[in-house]
Amino acid sequence: MGLAGFIFSTLALLLAISIIYQRHALRSVSYARYFSHPAAFAGQEVEMVEEIVNRKLLPLPWLRLESSIETGLLFGAQDNLGISTGDIYQNHVSLFFLRSYRHIKRRHLITCERRGFYRLESVTMTTGDLFGLSRKTQTYPLQLTLLVYPQLLDLSELPLPVHSWLGELPVKRWIVEDPFLTSGIREYSAGDALGLVNWQATARTGTLQVHKKDYTADSRLIICLNIEISDSMWRTVTDVQRVEMGIRYAATVAEYALGHGIETGFICNGRLVGTGAADPVSEEPMGRLEDFLELLAKLELDRTLPMGRLLLEQAEAGAADTDYLLISCHQGAELQEAAGVLMDQGNGVEWLIIPQQGREIA
Repeated sequence: MGLAGFIFSTLALLLAISIIYQRHALRSVSYARYFSHPAAFAGQEVEMVEEIVNRKLLPLPWLRLESSIETGLLFGAQDNLGISTGDIYQNHVSLFFLRSYRHIKRRHLITCERRGFYRLESVTMTTGDLFGLSRKTQTYPLQLTLLVYPQLLDLSELPLPVHSWLGELPVKRWIVEDPFLTSGIREYSAGDALGLVNWQATARTGTLQVHKKDYTADSRLIICLNIEISDSMWRTVTDVQRVEMGIRYAATVAEYALGHGIETGFICNGRLVGTGAADPVSEEPMGRLEDFLELLAKLELDRTLPMGRLLLEQAEAGAADTDYLLISCHQGAELQEAAGVLMDQGNGVEWLIIPQQGREIA
């Protein structure tokens, strides 16, 4: 074979390889990505796991996976992994070599630096032949989410005088008799209804005995988080760190209240991820801490309505016998007026003022 024949054969072979990879490189290739836990607290570590499988004879000499996710997750240093970070999103690039019928699982250690709701909706896969003559790119949809809850505080880190008020909450739950719950018998007292008399116990003891009623929860707690820095603030939060501390206060109080069996609701003039610009947060009292923390993880610091208006809506809805904890950076006149309306309707209102950064908080 002459030189011309050798060159022609080589070019024909390279062309054939290029066509094969162009047509078949990404066939029978599957990809999955998931987090080791669906939720974590800020400051904790989780693993992001990538699994890729090549279920065919044709090897892939190189394969590049590229995706974008919001900043706030810190990836540890690792071979075959590149991270480029912008103001809002960070670009995540993984490189693989896949032999025939190969299954690779790769783990990335991630530190959850910031509260938030992180979503990964797609990944772009690019591969080709060893000589770079052909390149095949395909985008795969993903439904990957991670909830990062706000970091909880110790109760002693909450500003005074909320400590004593929190201590009163469990006691307030047991001040109303429930006519449907019986915890035993006791001697008759003046004023007891005849319907409470336990005639069998009376006959046995020789003295008039009545059913002893148990007590049940009657009060509810609504945590109101105001993301306004001042009563003149429009929409943009100018002191994010201060409001983020308020979110941590809300999470800490909710943990205490729900841990003592107190159903806890949430009102905020921010908005949740995926909702409209004018949709504030208003959730009925719930019994699980995870449900409350999920709301905080998904909270966006975009002001929707004045907090005073949200409180007045509570009053107009007939709120009564409810404890409101108002977490706020300020106590403006409109806010105090709305709180006064709630108090006039028989509700309790307590304030937890978010201190400026650098000041003592307890």
